[in-house]
Amino acid sequence: MKIAVLGANYQYLSFYKQAKALGYEIISFGREEDDHVCSELADKFYNISFTEKEQILKICKQEGVDGVTSFLIESALPYVYYISRGLGIPCNSKECESLIRDKLTMRERMKEMNISIPAYAVVHSKVDNYNILFPVVVKPADSGGSRGVTLVYERGQLEIAIERALEWSPSKTVMLEQFVGGREFSIEAISFEGKHYIVQITDKVTTGSPYFVELAHHQPADLTIRQWDDIKELTISVLDALKVEYGASHTEIKLDDDGVPYVIEMGARMGGDFIQSDLVKLSTGYDLVGGVLEVATGRFHAPIADKSKYSGVYFLCEETKDRVLPYIENFDKYSFIVDAAIYGNIKRVQCNSDRSGFFIYQSENRILI
Repeated sequence: MKIAVLGANYQYLSFYKQAKALGYEIISFGREEDDHVCSELADKFYNISFTEKEQILKICKQEGVDGVTSFLIESALPYVYYISRGLGIPCNSKECESLIRDKLTMRERMKEMNISIPAYAVVHSKVDNYNILFPVVVKPADSGGSRGVTLVYERGQLEIAIERALEWSPSKTVMLEQFVGGREFSIEAISFEGKHYIVQITDKVTTGSPYFVELAHHQPADLTIRQWDDIKELTISVLDALKVEYGASHTEIKLDDDGVPYVIEMGARMGGDFIQSDLVKLSTGYDLVGGVLEVATGRFHAPIADKSKYSGVYFLCEETKDRVLPYIENFDKYSFIVDAAIYGNIKRVQCNSDRSGFFIYQSENRILI
């Protein structure tokens, strides 16, 4: 089977390797000056930005590709859908595409459908008027990876936080969102022909205030049966409300101190940070990357979980250095470590891309360090 992949930078590395291991022929598209990391793993690499949808569609027809994916890059989704439709491959509808185009549009749809979400306001400049109670989370309406996110406790801190968020927003749109205390989770799911399968729920550990950079993830989440069911039900209602019918999704939910779940965000794509590329398979036995490729090529089989283990990832940065670095440097001494790497200078973090290393584990118990 031939799969067209839109994008080939370092974020795709694990996905490319797994697609090759599954026997797929990869036709890759990306700007060589930016996306050289995965080009050597592709069977064919075209030095074309994934925004050149007409040109890519023409090439895909010539190559006879069986499916199209971007795995986890949200900005590539409109081009994935356009090319898939041009090839006659089932994908999410134009209505879905319009509903998921940014955080604000999704939030407005969820509000319309009476889904549990934090209160919010929208601003386009630091001088806009708004009415929301503090503390608030300030975030770009159309960015990810914790970029431009700040928790603000009082009005005097807002101006700098809004300016920071505006820098990360292509549309110069910022959301002020009611801060929901409590635990944070992500829900890993896959959909086909409108049926949703909740594959796993992930415990997320962040730096907390003010930037909420993600420091670790653990699967399965430590939840009661009732909490699991509540989160699963809420996730399915979100996917239905946003008309998601095909592909992986990564929904972020917080449980407040009273156990009430709130939807924070939903991405109609695979989750990053090794969550869906590695941790799901390590904890459940289900290959979610393979599932996404099956959906893209129309050969989907319902997920089967044949494993029940704990998995997780710890990230390296100045805040975690004393705990995490010894495990990375001595990874061969720990049987539970599956993979480890250092890829940058260790520094304090303000967004996920500031992190400089990681180690992934699989165990019979959750590894706490």
